[in-house]
Amino acid sequence: MITTPFTHLSQWISYLIEQDTPILAHTRTEMNDYRNRIDDIGLREIGALIRHDPLLTLNILRYQEAHRLTRQTTDVTTIERVLLMIGIDGFFRSFGAIPSIETLPDIQKVAIIGTHRTCARSYLASLLAERLSNYRRDIEPNEVITAALLHDTAEILVWLASPRQMMMIQEMLRSNPSMRSSEVQRKFLGCTLNEIQQGIVEKWHLPRTLLHLIDDAYAEEPRVHIVNLSVKIARHLEKGWDTPFLQDDIQQCAKLLNLTPELVYEQIRSVALLAAKNWHWYDESPAAAQLIRHDQE
Repeated sequence: MITTPFTHLSQWISYLIEQDTPILAHTRTEMNDYRNRIDDIGLREIGALIRHDPLLTLNILRYQEAHRLTRQTTDVTTIERVLLMIGIDGFFRSFGAIPSIETLPDIQKVAIIGTHRTCARSYLASLLAERLSNYRRDIEPNEVITAALLHDTAEILVWLASPRQMMMIQEMLRSNPSMRSSEVQRKFLGCTLNEIQQGIVEKWHLPRTLLHLIDDAYAEEPRVHIVNLSVKIARHLEKGWDTPFLQDDIQQCAKLLNLTPELVYEQIRSVALLAAKNWHWYDESPAAAQLIRHDQE
C-alpha cells in the first residue's frame, strides 16, 4: 500500500507491475479443499474455480507469459489452454501458496470491501460476456469471457494500493452523477483506470488479443463491444435495475445482436440470478438481490 498518493500514470505502472498479486480468501479456501481431493477433481473444476477470481486469472496469465517457450509463436489467451499445458499438479505447485487479500499485512477493511465488490462485478461481467457471445456465435468465446473478467483488474489493484484515492473517486461520482468517471479518475489519479490497465498489461506482456479486447478505445468493434457492454451492464446494475444507463445498455445489446430489448433484459436477469448463487465468494450483496424490490414496483 502506498503512503503518498500517485498522480501520474508512470508512477502507477511502475509500482503495480512490481507487486505480487494476492487472491480472494474464498478462492484460497476452495483451492485448499480441492488440493485435499486432488484425485477426485479435473481441469473443468479447476477452471470453474479460477473463473470466479480475476486476480487468480491474472496470476495464471502472468505465469504463462513468464514461462513462455522460445518456440511458442502464438499467444495462449484462455485459462483452459494454460491448464492443459501445466496440468492439475502444476496448478497447485505454481499457485498453491499465493496469499489472500484478507491476510495481507496492514490491509484496510475499506480496501477489502472495494476489491470484493469489484471482483463480484467482474465475475458478473464475465457471465454476461459468455451469454452475449453465445448469441453472436463467437469463434473464441473464452477470450471474450476472460477479457470481461480482467477488464477492471486495474481498479482492483488500485483499491489495494490506495483505497483512499478510490474512495474519493466514488464519493465524487456519487455526489456528481453527471460527471464522467474518466474525468473524476484523472482528477484523483492523474490518469484513467483504463490507461493504468493498458500500461500494466503491456508491461506484463500479456496476450495482445486480451490487451485489445479490454481496451475501451476499440469499443466499436463487435468483440470489444461485447466486453465493454458486459462490463457496463455489471457496473450499472450496482445502481439498480431501473437506471437510464442500464436501459441504454439494453438498447445497444439489442442492436448489436439483433435481438429484442425484452429478450436482452431477460438474459441479463437470468445471468444476474446465476451470479447471485456465488455471492458468498465475495461477501457482497449480488445485483439480483435488488430484483425482488424491482419486480414488486
